[in-house]
Amino acid sequence: MVRRASFAAAVSSPGAVRSIRSVEITAAGHVEVVDRPAPQGPPAAGQVRVRMRAVGICGTDLSLAAGSRTPPELPWRLGHEGIGEIAEVGPGVEGWAIGDGVALEPNITCGQCEYCRRGVTSACASRLSAGVLTQPGFLAEVVDHPSEFCHRLPAGIPVERAVCAEPLTVASAAIRRTELRGGEDVLVIGAGAQGLLATLILVDRGYRPWVSEPDAARLQLATELGARAFVPGRSPAPEVVIDAAGVPEGLAAVVDHLAPFAKVTIVGEDQHHLGASSFHIVQRQLNIRGSFIYEHPQDMATAVELLKRLPTEAIVGPGRSLDEVPELLGARSGGIDSVAGGARQPGSAGGSRRPGVKQWVDLRG
Repeated sequence: MVRRASFAAAVSSPGAVRSIRSVEITAAGHVEVVDRPAPQGPPAAGQVRVRMRAVGICGTDLSLAAGSRTPPELPWRLGHEGIGEIAEVGPGVEGWAIGDGVALEPNITCGQCEYCRRGVTSACASRLSAGVLTQPGFLAEVVDHPSEFCHRLPAGIPVERAVCAEPLTVASAAIRRTELRGGEDVLVIGAGAQGLLATLILVDRGYRPWVSEPDAARLQLATELGARAFVPGRSPAPEVVIDAAGVPEGLAAVVDHLAPFAKVTIVGEDQHHLGASSFHIVQRQLNIRGSFIYEHPQDMATAVELLKRLPTEAIVGPGRSLDEVPELLGARSGGIDSVAGGARQPGSAGGSRRPGVKQWVDLRG
């Protein structure tokens, strides 16, 4: 394992580290670990150089790797759920030092457009997106990143917990936007990564949410985290729904059982049509909204603070090495979930008591 001081000295010394390893899509449907030149010289103004410690894997990575979603260019480096340690600080950066643990915010907003000025940076007209839309991702041994989009990790938390920082931000933002009053019957649709993270947040806020999930192992995990299994027609009519699956059958299975005026926040994404008819929406006077990523900087700052007490490691599988990533992405193994919704992927494990819903890459070795 590379120690902090020796690594920092190495990347700061010209020529000491000549290459780094990076996980990239090199051709349609083909992912490999490649050697790339290491960053040379100091980071650019306003940026920090980060030694990556862990990167979460999600459905967006799977879609890009499989070719069902087109990367901006080839080769393309994956990964947008990253944590690491600062190895070097660029000019003009204040408040950061070598060795600081950071969670990287992958959505880099302009701060100048109409939406940014209104505080809804999720709709930024010039948003950059690491690993997905515009910028190389975090699945490399070393990356440079704007210091403004780094968040200090709480001291002493395990890496298995910290790696959930970015998807936890998505779940936290969805719940914030739902504007809970307190005491409502809340239903979470889907016990993938997003559904389970939403469950942890709700339990932390004093709720005992209901969860609708067809996979027995995942439903059991949700109940162990403090939820209750939702049984249509027997459980109370939910007043609030967090749809963390985003698949038509998820909402369709429960829409007849919602309370009038129920609030439905959809965080899961799917290309199919919504699983509720206009008849059901109108007759029950449902309030439906979508929740896309989060707002900078407050939502990730809130989620990182939550990591002090939320045991997100309970949903995390064993760490994979960098060399295992091509097989992991190609095989769609281990129940990998969408960052937005946690919809189950083919090959998810349904028989184990601890399904390891969230997969991640361990870069500490």
